[in-house]
Amino acid sequence: MKSFIFAAISALALSASTATAQDSTDAPAEGATGCELHVWPADAVRSTYSGWFHGGIVDGAVQGRDGYKKLPDSILSPEGQLRTLGEQDLPALLNLPGYIVVLHDQPLPSRVIRATKGRLLTDSPSCYAELVTDDVFYQEDIISGRFLKAIFRFRQFDGGSDAPTRSFGTYMQQRLVQFPPAEPEQLDGALEEFRLAYGLAAREFGEALNRPPKKKKKN
Repeated sequence: MKSFIFAAISALALSASTATAQDSTDAPAEGATGCELHVWPADAVRSTYSGWFHGGIVDGAVQGRDGYKKLPDSILSPEGQLRTLGEQDLPALLNLPGYIVVLHDQPLPSRVIRATKGRLLTDSPSCYAELVTDDVFYQEDIISGRFLKAIFRFRQFDGGSDAPTRSFGTYMQQRLVQFPPAEPEQLDGALEEFRLAYGLAAREFGEALNRPPKKKKKN
């Protein structure tokens, strides 16, 4: 089940129909002009678990299902995601020099993210880009260990076009050591590890986005 979920996710292409983002919180400074990068967080953290005798139920740990260790109630909120992304130089990370970052505090429904072919914001400048966190997962496997997995989707539009000039979507993962906490007093450290892992995943996504394509081998 685990491999099916994330193999399918990593193969998804960015697509999408006309839609409007729900809420924009950080508008550009007054008088600012030019290009904009709009950023959306994911909703609540999800989970998968694979063990010797059970596993495969998505969100089994989050829901406290029998045989699944209950996770903390709030792991990485949308606000926490935006705070973490805001600590990074996103225009530099995504190779968007001169772009103004606009943060949206309300996650987009997955159906909107995956079904919108044009811009998520129809009323946007001609020079415009989108970075969306589609999902954040906690994954535990009895053999390979514990990981944060985050699905990011990026699209860039130039010249007022509704067709992206750059698009990329995949999942990134980071190994976890402290999360989930074994004892109550370890909670704060474990949550901070999870948050920082999300930030590292975003950085690796930016590196993957801008990595030169592999040259085809000559026969």
